[in-house]
Amino acid sequence: MVSVRVPMFLPSRNGLHFTNSWPSEPNYTIDILGENVTLGNASEGLCGGMAYTVNDLYQARLLPPPTTQNPAEGTPLFNYIVARLTNSFDPADVTHYLSWIQMSDGDTFLGHGVAWHEITEEWPTIKQDLDSGLPSALGLVSGQQPPFVGFLTGIENLGQCHQVLAWGYDLNGTDLTIHIYDPDYIGDDNTISLNIGNPTHATQLTMSNNPPGHFRGFFRTHYQYHNPTTPVSGAFIETVVTSPGITTGGPITGLPPVAAPAVT
Repeated sequence: MVSVRVPMFLPSRNGLHFTNSWPSEPNYTIDILGENVTLGNASEGLCGGMAYTVNDLYQARLLPPPTTQNPAEGTPLFNYIVARLTNSFDPADVTHYLSWIQMSDGDTFLGHGVAWHEITEEWPTIKQDLDSGLPSALGLVSGQQPPFVGFLTGIENLGQCHQVLAWGYDLNGTDLTIHIYDPDYIGDDNTISLNIGNPTHATQLTMSNNPPGHFRGFFRTHYQYHNPTTPVSGAFIETVVTSPGITTGGPITGLPPVAAPAVT
């Protein structure tokens, strides 16, 4: 069995010390293909912003703030998470969610299914991140709509999708377990499991704290590093959210700097 872990990363230490549970207000609305989509309420959460924030902190070799309470609206940490949420919904990733929502699980006469793209295209890039000692930001697809019309009707399923941060894997033959920081749950034991031996057929995902098959597939999002101690903004339809950067829990000692991360 091959086991890989990102050096000195554990969700209990490097993850934010609160869960993805937020009040129903304020709501943040973005335009996706001409449709207004609300993000940031209790049903849809700030998972993408939290996963990106944790990745930023680790790549900056910084520990997260020690607070165990969700930050209040308007504070630097809250606004940083919200601003990074907008980065996790860039056009390429939104297109990825919507195209997979209307895609079959396995191959059909229309073409490859979710399993093929996940196993043959996405997993190798995620594995490359982890083998290089870097966490890998993942988008998880839930929901399914009919082909062709599903690209537009699938917008209603975006709120059921999720984002996590991979920090290790175990590969035993074709049985793959990916270790994740899941913003919805605190702990070091959250995983995604699947068999990657037959990518042309539907492949069920098993993810901690969710019924089997709830998420249909995962892909590597277009994460780009941002220095978490510097200002960041996120533009929504009704407002621009800005953070001056966040106060961290101090340096992660014993790790060399990441080689020239791409800065946004």
